[in-house]
Amino acid sequence: RFVAPVDCRRALPSLVVPASGVGGVTFTEEWFSPESQQALADLYAKVAHLEGDIVEVGCWEGRSTIALAKACDPAWVRAVDTWQGSPGEVSETLAAERDVLSRFLANTAGMNIHVYVMGWRDYFADFPYPVRFIHIDATHTYTEVADNIAAALPFMVPGGVLCGDDALHPPVRDAVLAHFPDANVVASLWWVQVP
Repeated sequence: RFVAPVDCRRALPSLVVPASGVGGVTFTEEWFSPESQQALADLYAKVAHLEGDIVEVGCWEGRSTIALAKACDPAWVRAVDTWQGSPGEVSETLAAERDVLSRFLANTAGMNIHVYVMGWRDYFADFPYPVRFIHIDATHTYTEVADNIAAALPFMVPGGVLCGDDALHPPVRDAVLAHFPDANVVASLWWVQVP
């Protein structure tokens, strides 16, 4: 089962992404809290000394991507998403109504981010490089999360961190626990450090 969440109520430093409309960024949905942004940065700090790529699967408008890019600067984040939303989820409807990729690109312009407009299955088939850190926040079904973890695991370097959002969402939680019965939770993130 999950380890108890860590209290993240301390003051948040400059790694936290500004509120929508501040600093030239605009976010339509409030899907990644300041506490989760700080937790993501803290998790990255565990692997800053390692070699390997930094990957985010599922980026939406870029709130978590920006937090990760700030945390790992000057290293680069590989941002992987179709920007079409997740089938059967509210994001699919929202993506049909507006250009989410353009908003992501505007929010992240000039940052240390490489953009890959593709699904994660294609990404791992085409870019088989060692990974020190991956944040997964794509489709929230059991199968998609479990398969995404299984696809990423062979590329993880020793000591690397796998993490993802929506730790308490039942299909996400169950998929994570199927792979990692002792997974940790901090803010809204599940995480494990590979041996």
